[in-house]
Formats: sequence, C-alpha cells, structure tokens
Amino acid sequence: MKIIAAIDSFKGSMTSEEANQSVIDALRHHEVVSFPIADGGEGTVDAFVRAEKGEVIIRTITGVNGQPYEGRWGWIEENNTAVIEVAEGAGIIQADPETFHPENHTSYGVGEQIRQALDYGAETIILGLGGSATTDGGMGMLQALGVIFKDVEGKSLPVLPVNLKAVEAIDASELDKRVTSVKWELASDVSNPLLGQNGAVYVLGEQKGLSKDELPDYDEAMAEYARLVEECTQSKMTEIEGAGAAGGIGFAALSFFGCTFQSGLTLLADRGNFKALLNDADLVITGEGKFDTQSLQGKVPVGISRMCREDEVPVILFAGKIEEGLADVPEEHIQAVLPIVDAPMTLKEAMDKGPELLERAVRRAFKLIDAT
Repeated sequence: MKIIAAIDSFKGSMTSEEANQSVIDALRHHEVVSFPIADGGEGTVDAFVRAEKGEVIIRTITGVNGQPYEGRWGWIEENNTAVIEVAEGAGIIQADPETFHPENHTSYGVGEQIRQALDYGAETIILGLGGSATTDGGMGMLQALGVIFKDVEGKSLPVLPVNLKAVEAIDASELDKRVTSVKWELASDVSNPLLGQNGAVYVLGEQKGLSKDELPDYDEAMAEYARLVEECTQSKMTEIEGAGAAGGIGFAALSFFGCTFQSGLTLLADRGNFKALLNDADLVITGEGKFDTQSLQGKVPVGISRMCREDEVPVILFAGKIEEGLADVPEEHIQAVLPIVDAPMTLKEAMDKGPELLERAVRRAFKLIDAT
C-alpha cells in the first residue's frame, strides 16, 4: 500500500516531519511518503525547503524582544525563492515571559530577514504569517526596511517599546525599493481583517499579552495607525483577507509590498506538487494536536482531506485530543478520527511522548486495516 503521511505539527510536542517519521516507523511494511506540512506558522521554512529541495540560511537578526537572535529562513536556488516565517523574526516562542506584552514585541527581525533575502537575490518571497508574538501592525518590519515613524514632535519613534498611539506621521521615502520588484506570496491560515471584533487585536490580542480591558484602546490605536498607513500608501487594506494575520504584519505587507494572500497549505501543496503524489496513493494519513470545530474551518487536516476528496483517496486522521462529536466526519472525506493517547496521563506526559504515542496508534489502526 502506498501511503502519504501529511501530518501537521503537534504544537510543543513534535514537528510535522517528526510526526510523519512516526508513521514511517510504524509502517515499515508499507511504502510511506512523507510530505511535511505547514500553514504559514512555525515549520513553514522547513516544509518548503523539504518540498522544493532548498537550504536553510542562518543569519543574526533582532529578536522579538530586541535582542540578537540567530534567525532561519529558506532559500530555493532553482527559482530564487526565499521563504520567511514570522515565527522566526517575531515569534511567540522567543518572547520573554517576564515582559510578555505587545509593547515589548517587535517585528523588526522580519524586516531584517527580508533585507537578507533581497541581498541574496530573491525574486520571489514567501512570507509565512503564523506564530507571531507581535501586534505592531508590521511597524517593526517596516522600520527595518527604511520606513520612519514620527511622533507629534517629528522625532523618529524607536523600535522598542512599540507605541502605535504615538505615531503621527509616516515617511516611506527611504523604504527599500526592492520590496516592490519581487513577487510576494503571503501564506497563512488566518483570514481575519485588521480591525474590529474579528481583527488582529480582539481575536489574538490576549494570547499575545494584552488584558481584556486593553483591547478597545489598542484596537483604536491600530485603527489610527492604519489610517496613516493608508494615507501614506494610497491604499485601503484593513478589510482585505489576511490583513489581521501576525498582528497586522499582513496589513503592512499588503499595503507596502503589493502582495497576494492565500492559504499557506494551498501554497505549499501547489509548490510541492502534493496533487501529483495523490495519483497513485492508496491512503493519506493526516492529523494535528487538537481536532475541534475550528479545525473544520479549513485547518491543515481538513484542508488535506478536501484535496484528497477530488482524487477519491481515503483519509485517516490522528489527534492528541478530539472534540466530542468529531470522531466521525465523513462530510469532510475523513474516514476515521483516532486518538493517539492510549492510557490515562497528564498533558505534559502526552506531549513528551507524542512521537511514541502516534507510532503506537498507527500500529494499532493498521492491525485492523491490514487484516481486511
């Protein structure tokens, strides 16, 4: 049997590639092809590099809290494509828990990685918009690329602390002109607009350190900042799909770079020729850490299953936790949703043993499949 393993990362437990390897280890008696998955967040660089036989570039950048950080981005020489994920230059996993608040989180490192990619000769830049700690509207990223943000006295605002409310004017005359000469692809599973109840502040602000009481004022500051950006760029991007991704980095990219936006999974599947792999596949195994109603909005496993439906390739999904009522979702072309936990244990134990639990779960499932 030819099987494609296309499992999303189990956050904090195993990467997509590690999860796929567990399937390979469990099914040595079958032909298993690993297709590492990412939706624009952490792991996007590795997924594209693996799919397109690229390499990882490591260069020093400014980390999310303003300290030097060894950031990674991908380079695909065959088509001069750079792959950058904001989880590196502005990642929540790098944020200092002692000072965890958007005013202490800058996207400056993302802009530095863009400059590095341009210096490398990038003709296409894929920007993955997931896993950020920032809610700076892309201000730090733009500062790194030459945009000057001024206060009421005409003085340049510093990179940190981030203060959207202090922005009174924007000078983009020194913006690196190369950003408009390359092809951009924004990759994300977040389709939110920038502002309002469904925007960057209200939807993800609390996860990034804002208190509930701070949300209205912060959204108001973001709205005024957006007005100045739109005045500067002569564009209107606040309501565009993906503008609210990565705390507004999506909005900044759409406004200044002339980008297109699409699902990170769709972009990866297209560039990695996932559909070609399905031609002679008998089964696809996918999964994620938690399978819930949000997953049905098009997250990685459901996105994979919808692609498989067109080719009538059956899909089995493995998850660390399954929301009640979702063990059977044939309407999404998923034949079975199976838990990987096989005994009572704490969440920490389950996360620590993720690869082992997944391998055992796949073995159990195939005792039945192989017997039919």
